[in-house]
Formats: sequence, structure tokens, C-alpha cells
Amino acid sequence: MIGKKHIPQWKLDEVDYLIELFNKYKYVMVLKVASLNDKQVQDIRKLLRGKAIIKMSKKNLQIRAIERFKNESAKKNLDYLVDNLPGQSALCFTDIDVFELKKIFNDNLWMVPAKPDDITPIDIWVPAGDTGLPTGQVISELNMTLRLPTQIQHDTIWIREPTRTHKAGDFVNVKQAAVLKKLGVNPIESLIKIHYAWSDGEIYSADVIYMDLEGFKQDLASAYFAAQQLAIELGVVDKETIKPMIQKAYREALGILFDSPVYIQDMRDEYIQKAVSNATILNSLLLGGGISVPTSGSSSKPPEDDKEEEEDEEVGIGGLFG
Repeated sequence: MIGKKHIPQWKLDEVDYLIELFNKYKYVMVLKVASLNDKQVQDIRKLLRGKAIIKMSKKNLQIRAIERFKNESAKKNLDYLVDNLPGQSALCFTDIDVFELKKIFNDNLWMVPAKPDDITPIDIWVPAGDTGLPTGQVISELNMTLRLPTQIQHDTIWIREPTRTHKAGDFVNVKQAAVLKKLGVNPIESLIKIHYAWSDGEIYSADVIYMDLEGFKQDLASAYFAAQQLAIELGVVDKETIKPMIQKAYREALGILFDSPVYIQDMRDEYIQKAVSNATILNSLLLGGGISVPTSGSSSKPPEDDKEEEEDEEVGIGGLFG
């Protein structure tokens, strides 16, 4: 008879602890850690102390904890977590909003060495100056491995001028990476990235988390104005269109009035302003100059209070962004 496979106690404790964190915190974020080193993980843990817990566990233990939590809580979309866990990932448990945490990560990047046997995403430069390395065999490594222009000065090796050792897209072999690290050259920007996030059954994909919010606001504003203009043209009356429709009708009524042979005494200021406007245009076209517009008199806008106009504007596109 085959006995049950013994599961080490530390694994059981790890799963229990992960489930405890699932129950305690609002957000669970899956972080990409394959490209991070231990120092980066330690630094971000210090940065988030008291705000979030980053737990690095074996993938099978993460899956076991998620499945148990799903059975115990009946929360939605936990299967998505199981199916989309990267090979190397950390779970971040927090009550901080996912977009706020993303900003914290983006504000804290590290400069790290070039990876051996990898393609560099950027040009790699070695600056001029004292390397701090003593003379000896290392000078041949600098000359032959990276083709650096060197000289001996004050018993240390100096780089005579700034030198580009790799262009973006070049392969960095093991020897080159080792020498660059020995020189203290850390050219690669490294960020903690959120693979996706889960909160009470809702999934936040990377596309949503890292969307261009300013671009999104501009697109939303453009869509709003296009929809408002279409509604005005179709004669749809609501709180977003009533004011511009009244203004449009007022301008069209003035246009009809100015084209008609009828003179209305109460509209004297509008007639004057129209005449001044026409004269200014003609003067500008013919002579390249202009004439002053009288400051007194009523405006050609509808007879509404300025303060009331400002308050009404907040109901429109301004209200979209708070």
C-alpha cells in the first residue's frame, strides 16, 4: 500500500500565510521579478514597509493558496490568477490603490548592470576618468574585451575618453558583462512592473494599469465635444446641449436681423458692433490695419450673467475629471 506523500510543514505554513494575506488586503498584485536582483527586492520592501507586503513563494504554493482561497471565499476571477502566474513572480498584498502603487514603482527605478548573454536595449558608454582599478592583468581585460582607451596614472587605470562599448541591439557576452560590472557601469534602467492586479473579483490588466491617462483624458474630451456637437445638430435637448443651442439660435437670429432691412432701436449696440467688426475686417484686408472696438455697450453674446456661464461650464467637460 502506497502511503500519502508527506508535505513539509513549512509548505503548509506558507500556504496558510498566503491565504491569511488574501483575506486581509484589498488588492493582490502579481509583480514581475524575473529581471530583478535581491537588492532591488529588499529596497522596495523597505520603501513599502507598513503599506504593502511583497511575498515571493514557489509557484506551486501560490497556486495552492489561490485555489484554497477561491474555495473558501467564492470570489470571482481567481482562476485568472492561477492561469496567468508567470514562472517567476511575487505577490504584493496591499490596500493602496493599484495606480498609486504603480506610481511608487515608477518613481523608484534602479540602474543595473548589463545582463550577460543578452541584448542591450540602449547604448552602453564607459565614462572617462579614474576606474579605481590597480594596474595589472585587468588592463588587458579593458583593452581587449571592451577596447577601451586606457592609461596609467597615480598607480590606477584611467579611461582617456568616454567610449561606447555597445550600441542598442548589440549582444553582451559574459566577459563583457563582467568587465562592465567591475567598472561599476550600470547602464540599464530597471523598474518593478505590475503584471496584473486582482481586487474583490475584478482584474486590472497591465494595459489598464499602464495606460496613458493624459491621452485618455484628451480622447474623452474630444469624444465629449464631438457627441455634444452631433446632438446639437440633431436637435437633441438635454442639460449638456441646451445652453449651446440657445447661443447658436441667438447667433443665427442676429445674422437674420443684420441681413434684414428692419432696424430695431433696442439692438443699437449690436448694430454698432457688427458694423465695427465688418469695418475692421475690410480695413485689415485692404490696408493691413484695424480700428478700435468700443468698450462700452452690450456684448453680442446672449444676455446671460458671466458668473452663471462659469457655473454652467462645470456641468460640461470639466465635470468629467472632477
